[in-house]
Amino acid sequence: MTPDQEGRLLDLFVAWTQETLTEADYRELQAVLRADVDARKLWFLHQDLELGLQCLTQVVNEAADHQGEDLPVSKGAVNTDVEPGIHLPTSSANPSRVASLARRHPAMTAIALLCLSAMAMFGVHMWSLPPSDFMVESPTHGTTFALSEQKGKLIVLHFLLKTECPFCLKLTNDYARLGASEPNVLHLFLKPDSAEEIKVWAKRISQEGLKSPPVIYRDPDARLANEYGIPGGYEFHGSITHYPALVLLDGSGQEVFRYVGKSNSDRMKPDDFITRLAMVTDHK
Repeated sequence: MTPDQEGRLLDLFVAWTQETLTEADYRELQAVLRADVDARKLWFLHQDLELGLQCLTQVVNEAADHQGEDLPVSKGAVNTDVEPGIHLPTSSANPSRVASLARRHPAMTAIALLCLSAMAMFGVHMWSLPPSDFMVESPTHGTTFALSEQKGKLIVLHFLLKTECPFCLKLTNDYARLGASEPNVLHLFLKPDSAEEIKVWAKRISQEGLKSPPVIYRDPDARLANEYGIPGGYEFHGSITHYPALVLLDGSGQEVFRYVGKSNSDRMKPDDFITRLAMVTDHK
């Protein structure tokens, strides 16, 4: 990215933080994140790695101070779902000034390298470009789902945890009931377990308020979760799994918004989902 592009990206981040992002700005941000790996790295830091972004912000501010400039900084929650409270610079520093700072401040250079290492370790893996199409199979119903066959419909991807999870059982029942009342919104429940494990687990889902059992799809080795950049490394019931997540796709398969929980019990409630859906789409 050029300095101007970096500055524009950070302006969009700040607008997202302050909830002043227009529809055109939102589409622009989505397009940049899909097309630019470096942008996705920065967005990952913006969303989840508070310490890493604070380090990078400190480098930028120190570089500006070295030149007698004062770069404005905006405070606020980056994601209204998670609210980590990250400080975000609203413009980028001149690379030559950052290099000059690195020569004069070895300790700051080391911190910056640690942050960049975190970006390399997490950002690329977590923000890989989402697939334009995918197909998954259901062990519970013997059916398949292909994204390309659902044009015009809103798709909600529910990435459930591996192994036993009571919150996943409740969430599946709640959203299955919600989906039954919204024919233009399809809820896709995904688990990375084996086919047999999914069959056993699905039998424990409450059937209250449902005409038929919800369809559970298998995400072998969490490949789809990886492709959509769902964070991994969550220790749960003696297993390492992805964090629970919800991703809404529009009628063309493009991401509209996501919610990534920080723990087993941290999920987007159906009422919150309905409110968020009304805010970002024309769906009623």
